[in-house]
Amino acid sequence: MGAVYLFHDLYGYLLEMSPDVAEFIDAFGSGEDTAQVVERFHGRFEDADPRQFVDVLAAHAILIEPEDDERDMIWPFVPFKGKWNVWERRDDRLVLWTAWGERPITQIMLDAEETAMWDAFDGEKRLGELRMKFPADKLHALVRRLTHSDVQALKLTMMPWSTYAKRPAMAPKYLTSTMPYPAWQLGTPVPQPRDLSAYHEHDIVDADAQFEHQETTLSHLFREPHPALGNRRYGEALVDALVAKQAIAEGTIRVLEIGAGLGYVARAVIDRLRALGRTVAYTIVELSPVLATAQKARLHGDATWLLGNALELELPGSFDLILANEMVGDLPALQLSRADLGMSLDGTGEVDLDKLRSYGTGATIAADRHVNLADAPEPFYLQTGAFELVERIAGWLAPGGSGVVTEFGDQNQWPRLSTHLDHPELSTHFGQLCQLARGAGLLASVEFVIDVVELDRTQRGLATTRSHFRALHALFESAGIKLVKLGYTPAMLEALVGDRLALANVGELRWDKIEDRLMGLVPHEFRALMLKRP
Repeated sequence: MGAVYLFHDLYGYLLEMSPDVAEFIDAFGSGEDTAQVVERFHGRFEDADPRQFVDVLAAHAILIEPEDDERDMIWPFVPFKGKWNVWERRDDRLVLWTAWGERPITQIMLDAEETAMWDAFDGEKRLGELRMKFPADKLHALVRRLTHSDVQALKLTMMPWSTYAKRPAMAPKYLTSTMPYPAWQLGTPVPQPRDLSAYHEHDIVDADAQFEHQETTLSHLFREPHPALGNRRYGEALVDALVAKQAIAEGTIRVLEIGAGLGYVARAVIDRLRALGRTVAYTIVELSPVLATAQKARLHGDATWLLGNALELELPGSFDLILANEMVGDLPALQLSRADLGMSLDGTGEVDLDKLRSYGTGATIAADRHVNLADAPEPFYLQTGAFELVERIAGWLAPGGSGVVTEFGDQNQWPRLSTHLDHPELSTHFGQLCQLARGAGLLASVEFVIDVVELDRTQRGLATTRSHFRALHALFESAGIKLVKLGYTPAMLEALVGDRLALANVGELRWDKIEDRLMGLVPHEFRALMLKRP
């Protein structure tokens, strides 16, 4: 998103900065002294004094005194095992697997003595203490190898972990953060955020990889019958919930799905509606030709397709059920400040969304729709694309028809930008969408997705990140096991593995309450906007 992250290969420090600060750091490698560099960059950082950067960088050992040998500076530090490591123990040896971001999958083989060192890294003992037990040169070499950005298995900290045990929020963030991003070379352009319409239309080239690796959705984790859903698929559980709410009538049901992913939700919804005696006429609006091809292969002619942008297409007829599953965070949005909209605010602190047209947004929100900015951060995002989609859904729903819009977000929290994907994506302010839906004449409420589908919260689920899952996938593949991305419970993973791999020798397998963490998602942070046309 235009930022540069510096990873310290010796300590594991992780710092976010702008490219000009990276250039400032690089200037110290040219032989100039501090005063010369500071003078050369004077005025480059707006009101900030370059000397302040020197102090911060020296505190993180990014800049060191010329006479210091940084190799000898690590002994007072405590080695801390970084989060999201993947390894397999083989007798008295350890094999580490790494796959950060899109980097190649790598195996790091430790010998017996290095494995003993790894076991001694308990987050409490300092390296100076450990070198009394192990050969100093070999210990130093292992630490340098495992803290490197290619591996990220260790981080170094001045304070033992017990210092933060009772107050983990006070622990330095780099201890649990990872660096999954591609390498960037100074002097080359920083990759800028992609235009979302262009991204989904042209940049998705592998449909399965898009959801197995790039942007896994909650529905994708539950695309197969799951014990936490009463052995139902996500789409089946969603239909059951709507039937229980009397939101689906008898007879023929005209369904519209906007952005259908790989088609798993559509497949399950169609199957469940038919099993309940309904006749289904299913229409899909899809922006990505690659995803549309995958959907057609999965649905075998059980739907019709309209290829294009849902904010631009004119749809024929009206619908009894409209689904927009985990896609509104990908729609266009504006980052603004109060100053930007100063002339558009009325006396109540609200912005008339129709006036956004004068700012070149292209929004077609009706003039009587307003969003209150009283609690907006500075700057803030307005989800103009999501606003317009809600308006369009209101126009597409037949009398008595229902709609469900799901996404990561909150009822009262302003949108936050997610930077872990290869494209920008926003969390959703469901309170605003609910307000706009009611203004458009719909009955609207906001619910937790896990409540709608009646997720069994007593279950435990496997927690991963994208990089952790890639490495875990490679480890399992070496044992002849195909690990697909599902919301695994312990029993599900044990059934998959059988006797081909001893899970007790595999780390790190992290299990959490299924509502709090499942693979890389936080299920309780997903909301559903439930809509009905009177």
